[in-house]
Amino acid sequence: MFDSVHINDSTLYGSAWADTELRPLFAEQNRVKGWLEIISILAQVQAELTLIPEQAAVEITAAYQHIDVDEPFLQEVREGFVKTNHSLLGLIEAVKKRCGSTGGEWLCYGVTVQDITDTHTIRVLLKAHDSFLLHLCTLQKCLIELARRHKYTVMCGRTHSQPGLPITFGFKVATWLDEIERHHQRLLELKPRLGVGQLCGGVGSMSSLGAEALVLQQAFMQRLNLDTPAIAWTSSRDRYAEWLNILALMTSTGDRIGQEIVNLQRPEIGEVSEGFVTGAVGSITMPQKRNPEISEHLGTLSRVVRHHAAHMAENLVHSHERDGRSWKGEWLLIPDATLAAGKSLVLLNGLLQNLQVNKARMSANLLATNGFIYAEAVMLRLAQTLGKQSAHQLVLTLSLQAQEQGLSFKQALLASPEINVHLTSSEIDSLCQPEKKYRLMCRFSRTSDCTMSAFKGVLP
Repeated sequence: MFDSVHINDSTLYGSAWADTELRPLFAEQNRVKGWLEIISILAQVQAELTLIPEQAAVEITAAYQHIDVDEPFLQEVREGFVKTNHSLLGLIEAVKKRCGSTGGEWLCYGVTVQDITDTHTIRVLLKAHDSFLLHLCTLQKCLIELARRHKYTVMCGRTHSQPGLPITFGFKVATWLDEIERHHQRLLELKPRLGVGQLCGGVGSMSSLGAEALVLQQAFMQRLNLDTPAIAWTSSRDRYAEWLNILALMTSTGDRIGQEIVNLQRPEIGEVSEGFVTGAVGSITMPQKRNPEISEHLGTLSRVVRHHAAHMAENLVHSHERDGRSWKGEWLLIPDATLAAGKSLVLLNGLLQNLQVNKARMSANLLATNGFIYAEAVMLRLAQTLGKQSAHQLVLTLSLQAQEQGLSFKQALLASPEINVHLTSSEIDSLCQPEKKYRLMCRFSRTSDCTMSAFKGVLP
């Protein structure tokens, strides 16, 4: 309990780094159980095709059903690994002791470690895949509602962290939704490529699996509800790389949203903030603080996943038919990245469900620009008679002079003879009213049942 090294397994902090729903999928006890199940099913299929004795399959299956993967058993397997430095032989020897005289001799006949471990990993990732789809559906529903609720909530649109043009908060949320919908689609498209097992033997040629190797392989995959590979993928690791890259994309969206909230929650802006969590403490020395802890942690988790995705890209390069340098790195990368991505989706859902939106501050910050945020609207109107470049230069010069003189943009426009030649005072009034000028449109397609009915337009 107190000897955990990895932060995921920390008694104190592990809950911040992994989704509790996904954690058991990668627990060592369940991993070994998964391997044993695969070994047992393999023996059954091999016996049906007379590749191994029927009695061997009976004994292997009985051993699997009766083995208690407890601490003593795991310790025995560990000692076997330390002795042999082989990833699976310690487990095979431990199971052999619990089989009859026949079964132990036929364990993992004709297959290699990757046949067992890759097949198990794919089964686990498919469960994580289903979990992620559900989280994304929940996010989509939340974001649709948030975008609709704030389709008229006007705020500053910012570029380079400076006010640029008026937008609505609903529009901003809709850009988040658009990304989430693409991640949902990516996961759906990935599943046929991800859900493929491995059973190809030592160098992938299946030469050790007999004359009916292809029949055996297909029957084995059907028992496990996996697709059959077209050919061995022991040295082709693009399935895992694609999985990790999608996780990197998903968590980066969470990071983007979190970073937005970190900035907008700053007291000098104060437009949105994380919902208050009873008992939360921002600082042990500055009691007034409400830190955006969730938003920041989305960034931390995303960095972990992006780093692992980059590492997995390195593992795409294998030497010959198997390369331990690349393959074994996956044992660290895949669980860690998947658990972090799961936690990221859980946190993002909670963050958005409880997000606090300060409409008054959005309006106040818009007014605090002194009207200069409407400069583009004026320029585009003037361009109809002056041309865009000349209009741009005129409005730029006027804006600089007005700011030096402490005038609002509207005051400067009304006082400018050059402007008044082209615009009446009523036209200037109209151009400086965002609710009349800025109608921010977008369109969302129906990607799944969870997105409710398709809707068009964050603003009608």
